[in-house]
Amino acid sequence: MRKTKIVCTIGPACNTKEMLLKMIDAGMNVARVNMSHGTYDELEKLFATIKEAIRESGKNVSILLDTKGPEVRVGTFKDGGAKLEEGKTFSLFKECEQGDQNGVGLSFPKLVDLFYAESAKAVGRELLLDDGIISLVVKEVKEDRIVCTVNKGGMLKNRKSINIPGYYINMPYVSAQDRKDIEFGLKHGANVVAASFVRTHEDVRTLRDFIDSIGFEYVEIIAKIENQSGVDDMDAIMDYADGIMVARGDMGVEIPFIKLPEIQKTLIRKCVARGKYVITATQMLESMTTAPRPTRAEISDVANAVYDGTSAVMLSAESAAGKYPVESVKALDAICTEAENNGEFTALHEYIEAHSVKDKNAIRGSICKAAKEIAAEVGAKAIIVESATGRVARAMVHFRPDVPVIAVVTSQLVCRKLCLNWGVTALIGEEKRTSDAITKQAMEKALSTGLVHKGDTVVVLSSNRTCPTSSTDSLNIRIL
Repeated sequence: MRKTKIVCTIGPACNTKEMLLKMIDAGMNVARVNMSHGTYDELEKLFATIKEAIRESGKNVSILLDTKGPEVRVGTFKDGGAKLEEGKTFSLFKECEQGDQNGVGLSFPKLVDLFYAESAKAVGRELLLDDGIISLVVKEVKEDRIVCTVNKGGMLKNRKSINIPGYYINMPYVSAQDRKDIEFGLKHGANVVAASFVRTHEDVRTLRDFIDSIGFEYVEIIAKIENQSGVDDMDAIMDYADGIMVARGDMGVEIPFIKLPEIQKTLIRKCVARGKYVITATQMLESMTTAPRPTRAEISDVANAVYDGTSAVMLSAESAAGKYPVESVKALDAICTEAENNGEFTALHEYIEAHSVKDKNAIRGSICKAAKEIAAEVGAKAIIVESATGRVARAMVHFRPDVPVIAVVTSQLVCRKLCLNWGVTALIGEEKRTSDAITKQAMEKALSTGLVHKGDTVVVLSSNRTCPTSSTDSLNIRIL
């Protein structure tokens, strides 16, 4: 069983039910919908297709909504894109319906005003487009446009990102557009929100307040760390968020790229120590947008993220717009499985032991730690968790046990929320009136996964009380 989860961005290359079913079968655990692309009519159809594919597959797949956040993007081109040539002039307009090789509009027109207010200081500033592939240098600023010289050219397509290293754009965190997007996505089935360009823990708190205010208190928030401000406040951000995404695309443009490996490893380990999940994202298998096999460097990159303890790895363009979305999922599945099987987790175990943040529920934390140790001592094939909320399953994988964690829950929502948690296989059970009936059901459900078999030893975490929603307070060793 692969323990590291796979997140796939859904786009034109895989937005049919047939392709989604193939990707689910190949190992996709989470479908990511990027709200930066598509009209509401297109997105409504996409959410419906994803949900239909999940129902038909019979598997447990989560839907992640990725916000625009306080970002700046170019607008659209009349031909879908334009080729920018080195040395030529290219302008960024406050208002421009359709761009061409001379210029394009902005998703945040106020940027022109901000630059115009400091015209002399803005001249010479570098703008990096499409994750740094294209470089512009500000030549002059007019009331209606930023006039640039193309320093490094290339094909610029619709709605590509603009990064301005070292420049802080004072934008409200949850914009009116983000509020509309989030409410739309959550009403159409998303159950986790990835918050783009988080700068401080206050951004996460603002987003949490808004999500709660519209009646989605159960929705979890993943803070995307992709700028220096987010890195500087990472500890507080982790305390407020449910998980972290190491968003290496914009981070590699906003921050010197030589810093990325250190930041990635730090974020992963700090998340594991806190019992939070962490997604490693961007260019994991970038070459597979056009090639059927990953490069050797990409294979090592994915494996090293697994060795570090990442909860999940993510495909972006590889699945959304590439030629080989299904093959990309299969490649991730194979790489992660192999990495997990080669025994390179010793250092992580030692790190968790030394730096683990104690569970606020002392009984839960103690019983989960004991379960890992006992499972190793008795040669258990799995740890079975009976959990109404999923919290015990999350606490259990915080300790990174060497055996699968099978969580039996009574809610489809909880089941899907566990899709991002490392090492957890979640199953739906019925509410039972006695603890014996709950445990019996959990063991039967575990057998149905094929991860354990009759005669295997398992460790069972459960409640000794008769209410299935009560706290876990019991550990048993059972023979299936």
